[in-house]
Formats: sequence, structure tokens, C-alpha cells
Amino acid sequence: MIPADKIKSNRFLLFLLGYHLIFTYFSWDYFVENGGDAAFYWFQTEASRNRLLCDLFHYGSDVILLFNYFFANILHLDIVFGFLLYSLIGFLGILQFYRLGKALMNGRTTVFGIDFLFLLLLLPNLHFWTATLGKEPICFLLITAVLLEICQKKYFSIKLIVAFLLLMAIRPHIALFLLTAVMFVFFFGKQLKPMQKLLSGLVFLIVAAVAGYMVLQLSEIRYPDWERIRYFNEYSLLSFRDSGSYVPMPDYSYPYRLFTFWFRPFPGEFTTFLGWGLALENIVWLLLHLTALFLLARKWQQLHFTPVMKIILLFAVISAVIIVQRYAGFGIFARTKIMLQPFTGLVLLWILTFVPPQTEKNT
Repeated sequence: MIPADKIKSNRFLLFLLGYHLIFTYFSWDYFVENGGDAAFYWFQTEASRNRLLCDLFHYGSDVILLFNYFFANILHLDIVFGFLLYSLIGFLGILQFYRLGKALMNGRTTVFGIDFLFLLLLLPNLHFWTATLGKEPICFLLITAVLLEICQKKYFSIKLIVAFLLLMAIRPHIALFLLTAVMFVFFFGKQLKPMQKLLSGLVFLIVAAVAGYMVLQLSEIRYPDWERIRYFNEYSLLSFRDSGSYVPMPDYSYPYRLFTFWFRPFPGEFTTFLGWGLALENIVWLLLHLTALFLLARKWQQLHFTPVMKIILLFAVISAVIIVQRYAGFGIFARTKIMLQPFTGLVLLWILTFVPPQTEKNT
């Protein structure tokens, strides 16, 4: 006979897949109504239609075009297939994310009889952006793969290296932020021996230099000059003025920029159906952060963050500090946070579900 827990697990995965596919339809329907980058990635715009295969061996968006070339230009499959393909990639990332959550919390995910990890897996923004045709599903999967390998103490595994290199090829700035967080935690931690730290530091400097060069080229800054960086950052912020979800970030103080990135829009600020859904989810995230911070203030001497938790938090901080200097729109915020927010959510849930060992013995 099949064990009951196995049956329960399979039912849960089938439910999660069905739930995810619903958002695949929403994502495709949004694209049909409003357009988006999916047309570019499926060779349906002037900017990509005439690109030859030999032109696509480059980093950045060309990696996605190269991956799609066989399906779109050789098999001539409809873009609906592209949405389904990327949705399945995103779902694989969600399954890895679920494994990461179980590992981080040692299976302890329930508070007051409520499985908070299950609730986190149902948040709409997670599924909407991992069910679309674009970079997000692949990047989410790659980030999850890197963090899961680190969580399992497989620091030099082939899976980790391949996942990181692919992430660097697609979004070098995100890879650079993640690599910086990883190296900072391990360099000042006790996981590596002195010689391993030295070798890792040298590799970090080389890879960071390559990733930094890639970022400068893709952003058109070209070379490290502070005035050019400021100019292109301001230009990037103002380029969002014609979007329907523009936020006047240049007018905000820096702390409010960060708050806006993480927790806005609020209900009523973005009056579309998707905007209301995003706003309600932001309220959930704000309450989760406030509750976790309150518990952290009370338990900070008892809490011992694992290396991967420290990496997640530092990765989120570094990313947000840089991103708010480049982006100025609720839509792009929601899209970008998919690579950060779910992972910080796992750390926040760990704080909520943490029970000190001495408390367990007294109960």
C-alpha cells in the first residue's frame, strides 16, 4: 500500500500545480490585453524577429532568445506553448522553493494549527511572475537552486556552479548581488577553512569583476565612473514616467524608497484588478514583517540564523538598495521582488515558528 503521507503529498503537489496553471492563464491573458516582453522573447517584435541564431550567443536577454529559438523559429510553436513551458519551469522553481522552506524550518511550519509555509506558497505574486514568458521563472529557479545547495552544505557542487553561471548569464546584476552576499557570510563565518576562504576570495574577485563588467555593458554605463552611474540611474528612473504604474522615486527620501519598493502599492493606489490583488498581498507582507520584527526584538538572543538565512537577508538588502536607484514603477517592483521577497518570507516564517528548545521541554 502507498503510505498516507505520500498520498497527501501527491495531492498537495497536484493542487499546487493546478493553482499555478490558473495563474498561467492570468499571465497569458494579461499579455494578450496589455502586451509585454513575452512578444520580444518569442520573436514577435521588430527588435527580435530578424535576429539570427549566430547573433544570440551573448549574455542578458539573448540567453532567453537563444533558449526559445528552437521552439519559436524552428518548430514555429504558438506563444501559448511558450507560456506553458515557462510556467512549468517556474513551477519547478516553486517545488525547489518548497524544499528550501522545509529544510530551513526543519519541517516546523505550523503555528496555532496553521501551516504558514503552505499559505506562503499560495500568494498570487509568486505564481503570476513564475508563470509568465520571461526571465523571472528561470531566475527564480536558479536562485532557489543555489540557496538550496548552500542550505544542504553542498558549497562546491556542480548544480550550484551551473545554476549560478546561468543566473550570471541572464541577469548578471542579480548574480553579483547574490555572490556578494554569499562571500560576505562565508568569509566572516566559520564554514570554510582559512585556505578555502583565501581561494574563495580570489575566485570571488575574478567572478565579481566579470559580472560587474557585464552589468556595465548591459546598462550602457560602459565603464565605472560615478557621474555616468548617477546619470544613467536618473535616466532609468525617469524612463518609467510614461508607465501606468509610475512612482516618483526621485522625490522620495531613501528610506521611503525602500519602503515603497517592499510594501507599496497599498489598496486604492493602483486601481486595476491586479493592482488591488498586489496591494492586499503587500498588506500581508507588511504585517508579516512587523510581526517578525516584534518577535525578533523579544527573542534575538535565542535566535541563531543559519548561513543561508544570513545570505537571503543580505541578498535582499543589497538588491533593494541598488534597485531603488534604477526602478520607479509598481509593476516593475512586483516583478523584481519575485527574486527576493519569497526567500525573505521564509526567514520571517522561521522567526514566527521558532520555539526555543527549553520552551519545548517545559510544555
